[in-house]
Amino acid sequence: MMTASTDTGPLVRKLHEVASAMIQDTRSVGDQVRSGLKIAVILVAVCAAFWVTLTFVPVPRIEAWMWHWKYGNSVQVGEFSVPVPNEWGVRRFESGMTDEVQLVNTEGGKPFWATVTITQEWRQPNTVLADLANSRRRMMESRGTHVSDPRNLVVDGVSGFCIDGYSPMAGIPVRNISCYLGTSFSMEYIGSYLKAPAFYSILANISKVSSKAPK
Repeated sequence: MMTASTDTGPLVRKLHEVASAMIQDTRSVGDQVRSGLKIAVILVAVCAAFWVTLTFVPVPRIEAWMWHWKYGNSVQVGEFSVPVPNEWGVRRFESGMTDEVQLVNTEGGKPFWATVTITQEWRQPNTVLADLANSRRRMMESRGTHVSDPRNLVVDGVSGFCIDGYSPMAGIPVRNISCYLGTSFSMEYIGSYLKAPAFYSILANISKVSSKAPK
């Protein structure tokens, strides 16, 4: 009577390799087992930490980490380099004659909600800075925003202005700040009073990108 045979060659070879490795290791079998268990515990801990991060850290916060890991701590919009603190996420929108970048705060929850919209208009508007400031002020006031007088702003020789205001939204005061550099580059903040100082810190550290090629 003939019996079917099973090819156990690969399995036998693998066991032989493992046994050979254990024989070559000068530690006792018990020490090798304990070392393997330590490695397994470390792997489990790393996987658990990764799972906790994905479970309890908001997705926008993770996206912000990924953006900063890939691009650093600044974004170029038009001829300006804008610093981006670690807690701000970045989204870019490009459509023909407009380059728009949106910064969204991902830290602190609802009390610190804030959005900064940075826009570069590639088509120069047919207006002067003073008229633009007055037009922007009237527009903000028409939306129910209480505004202050425009204040002058200069970055690397480029003149501009900022209009600071606030408006009630569902009974909660919301800060609205509109700033221009020239007539085609703008930054608008809308969000919590608590995060407004961070916007002014970003604004204070904007720099003009050099047009000269690096040597």
